[in-house]
Amino acid sequence: AALPGPAPSDWAQAPLDPAVRAVLVGFDEHFSYAKLCQALRYLLRGGPDCLLVGTNRDHRLPLEGGAAIPGTGCLVKAVETAAQREAFIVGKPNRYMFDCVASEFDIDPARTIMVGDRLDTDILMGNSCGLTTLLTLTGVTTLDEVKGHQESSCPARQSLVPDYYVDSIADLLPALGD
Repeated sequence: AALPGPAPSDWAQAPLDPAVRAVLVGFDEHFSYAKLCQALRYLLRGGPDCLLVGTNRDHRLPLEGGAAIPGTGCLVKAVETAAQREAFIVGKPNRYMFDCVASEFDIDPARTIMVGDRLDTDILMGNSCGLTTLLTLTGVTTLDEVKGHQESSCPARQSLVPDYYVDSIADLLPALGD
């Protein structure tokens, strides 16, 4: 939403929609200090009855050539810090999304595979939901990281180990047939 005026005093006076009962933080290429102020004002006005929901906690989004941009987790953390409360994350690695899909469709976790390129989101969610996990090495994760987690005696690190890995999702095409 557009906020009136350029100054913080203007943002603090911007009208709030009385119907708003939740603040959802997702990817927003136009995130601003003004939006952060507005989110905080809704959360303060609604108190614990105003939900704070985040889509995910990804710290970075990888780009080709090893470059990256800040991920949605950075925006979630900004709102959490301002509001002094933790967001409920509906995306990976939280199992909320899987539970919603599984309640709607007849899904057998033993016959379901989670394919992803991140250990801390994709693979962790797959493992926590009892799915077979397949890591693609086309994202932010390296095979050395996997080996480090695999060799660790820490249960939290072990939960990041995939069942299988491929260099690229394209490696699966021959298995899919014509």
